Amino acid sequence: MSKTLSWDDCNYQVQPWIKAAIDVMGFDTMTPVQTSTIPMFARNKDVVVESVTGSGKTVAFVIPILEKIIAEEANTPNLKKGHFHSLIVTPTRELSNQIQSVIQSFLEHYPDDEHPIRSQLLVGTNQSSVRDDLANFLQNRPQILVGTPGRVLDFLQMSAVQTKSCSVLVLDEADRLLDLSFFGDIEKILKTLPKQRRTGLFSATIGSAGSQIFKTGLRNPVKITVSSKTKAPTSLGLFYTVIEPEAKIQQLLSIMNNYKFKKCIVYFPTCISVTYFYSFMQYLQRDKKLLDEEVEFFSLHGKLQTSSRQKTLDSFGKSFGKAVLFTTDVAARGIDIPDVDLVIQLDPPSDTTMFLHRCGRTGRANKEGRAITFLNKGREEDYIPFLEVKNVELKEMPLKIIDLPTKEPFYEIFKNWVLQDRARYDLGVRSYVAFIKNYMKHSASSIFRLQSLDYVGLAKMYGLFRLPRMPEINNYFQNDTIKDGWIIDQPIDMDKFAYMDKKRENKRLELLKNSNQINEKKREKMEAKQRNTSWSNKLQSKEEKSTRKAKMAMKREEIERQIADGSDSDEDVQEDWKETVMQNKRRKKNQSTAVTGSFDDL
Repeated sequence: MSKTLSWDDCNYQVQPWIKAAIDVMGFDTMTPVQTSTIPMFARNKDVVVESVTGSGKTVAFVIPILEKIIAEEANTPNLKKGHFHSLIVTPTRELSNQIQSVIQSFLEHYPDDEHPIRSQLLVGTNQSSVRDDLANFLQNRPQILVGTPGRVLDFLQMSAVQTKSCSVLVLDEADRLLDLSFFGDIEKILKTLPKQRRTGLFSATIGSAGSQIFKTGLRNPVKITVSSKTKAPTSLGLFYTVIEPEAKIQQLLSIMNNYKFKKCIVYFPTCISVTYFYSFMQYLQRDKKLLDEEVEFFSLHGKLQTSSRQKTLDSFGKSFGKAVLFTTDVAARGIDIPDVDLVIQLDPPSDTTMFLHRCGRTGRANKEGRAITFLNKGREEDYIPFLEVKNVELKEMPLKIIDLPTKEPFYEIFKNWVLQDRARYDLGVRSYVAFIKNYMKHSASSIFRLQSLDYVGLAKMYGLFRLPRMPEINNYFQNDTIKDGWIIDQPIDMDKFAYMDKKRENKRLELLKNSNQINEKKREKMEAKQRNTSWSNKLQSKEEKSTRKAKMAMKREEIERQIADGSDSDEDVQEDWKETVMQNKRRKKNQSTAVTGSFDDL
């Protein structure tokens, strides 16, 4: 490591207690992004920082914030009640919690005889409301606020919160915060803050934010880009493997059982698929004994409560044995979990900018890591040259599926598990549908196309035995051998396919009974309608049908005669059709005056 990256040689001298915290946390040397950013940001410069994942961006803005609090005497009673000094905004609760943890790690070394520096977390939870946050804020008087856009905006709009003392704003994962889903809240937050402040934007893919950067109130900013031949850290190995959709889960099991790793993160496209496959893995490990008992599984997605998500992250991070986390993109940005040395993406993310963020959960801080992406055979292989244009290079990794310790085909194991409970089938169908909905929104739509998707293989990957009825399948899937969506030889009697939960099953049976009764009433109503139609209308309908046939025959004969004679006149034919039109009008008039009713008693 170059001497210029030593903390002692930094051209900005940090506080002794901050240096002590750095030594205790094991940051022996500065990373390039820290070397470039800390002096600039601590000395009243706005910064726009782009650096690869795992390069130490969090420390690069936490240290300047702590330095500026001391330099501007915000660590004294001079900071009035209801005021704060610094605001850090992140796109996810997990990242906010992580930054809060880093700040607390530094503050553990803050001198006890000084006026305290405090930090408060602002994220939406079921345990605390905005009013609870306000009460804690007024009581503890923190200088630093860390939170997600929605909760931060609600908090800043409280009348007791004063923003005019805010001196520093940091947007972490700024490209995400400046996209359409968050920018409305960010724009409102910016309007509440004073214009005379320091602003820092940090991300691994800040370039994707485009012109939105200029709407954040930056004043003569310095752009800091840690250059690299590729956008991934050198310690991170990026690989891909081409595979049939049907074999993806079996390949994942093979990796779990036979490859060496400490911690592995597996990315799924949707929240519901995380729930579905996590449940199936539990079954394979606990009941079928097809998974290594030492592997500990965790699941995390955005639909879980904040407390559950944080508890899962903490448990996964503290696990000592082989641990696997099933998750979505909620754990793709900024999350720093120690000892993650393997990342697997069952499918590339629909947002291409998320690809490196996912991979960057491993290979952090110069530690070795591997990220493997599964690509479906066919058109998806074009994703490799697509990424090369973006300076992201993947190497092919030919993986072998090592057979499970059972003679039963894997699909049969999965299908039989689904057949044990109709609730599993419902969850599988919803997961399948959610995947296709997500797939059709892919930013690289020229590569990820519904027309080339293997719908049957994908259904088997989800353990299904019948294709769901949805417009995408009707439009893009054509197979004459598959009748009514069944992809198995012997269709299942869906009326007898039961829920394991007795209450749910009784409700289904009641609905089925009512449905059958409704269908029977509809059938009887149609039959009664046919019986009760007046005999005059029936007779008239038969006569009109005969007349139409005769007119059509006359027209054909006339056309054939004109062709044979070479005649151009079609006046006779037109007269015939005029007569037909008049008869139709008379028929409608007769129908409107006809007497209808039941003749069963006559």
